Amino acid sequence: MFKGVDMGVVATSLVTIAFVVLMPVAVVLWARRRLGVSWKVVGWGALAFAVSQLLTRLPLTQALQYALRDELKSSELFRNVMLVVLCLSAGLFEETARLWVFARPLKAWRRWRDAVGFGVGHGGLESVLLVGGMAALGLVNMVALANLDPSTLPLTPEQVAEVVKAKATFAALRWWEPLLGAYERVGAMVMHVAFSVLVLQRYVRGSIRWYWLAVGFHALANLVAVVVGQAWGPLAAEGVVTVTALVGLAIIVHFRRDEVAREVGGTLPPEVAVSGS
Repeated sequence: MFKGVDMGVVATSLVTIAFVVLMPVAVVLWARRRLGVSWKVVGWGALAFAVSQLLTRLPLTQALQYALRDELKSSELFRNVMLVVLCLSAGLFEETARLWVFARPLKAWRRWRDAVGFGVGHGGLESVLLVGGMAALGLVNMVALANLDPSTLPLTPEQVAEVVKAKATFAALRWWEPLLGAYERVGAMVMHVAFSVLVLQRYVRGSIRWYWLAVGFHALANLVAVVVGQAWGPLAAEGVVTVTALVGLAIIVHFRRDEVAREVGGTLPPEVAVSGS
């Protein structure tokens, strides 16, 4: 079954798939046990990801890229503009979903722990369905293409060239590279919590600027990671992920301490002070 495939790559791919599926489950259970996070909050976080990405943004951006496929192939400017559009739309769609959920369904759940629960639900579904699914599909494709002769397939020359390119990409993978996907998910989970904490400040502090800060931070983090990865490779991209995750962690810790201080000082807004999970 795995003839012609680097078994080291297969093994680390399987480890990565298991990690990106099981890690979110462990984090959700930890948040439930340690912070008392409600299943309702986690569920709305997951639903927000499904609606803002799987059901809206991804189909729309894929349709846009298909419509502009010729321009994207021939123009570097179009490709750069599309990259900005993709990163900005990720921030807009996901942070707007967070904003709406905390405004309506989770109006009575506006504590720091609720932002954490929302973030792990949101990032958890992304990890399991999108990242885990893509990793599993990639492994299947790698195994299927390993012993396939593209010239025997009923494909156009352009399609054969794409298959040959895919085979070369898989063959060049080093055994440890699939593990970068698992590492990236840890940083992404931290960032989803940080974005949720930032958006929640829209209601805790009464200013829309916190929503826009989350949108900008989200878009910029994605853009810098992609640009650095294209220029210097996957390890450099994960370095960017590490830096942004540390910034995100600082945001999470800061607003936890701030909520405690405001609670002790009696300065939390009434609707926040009485909310709970």
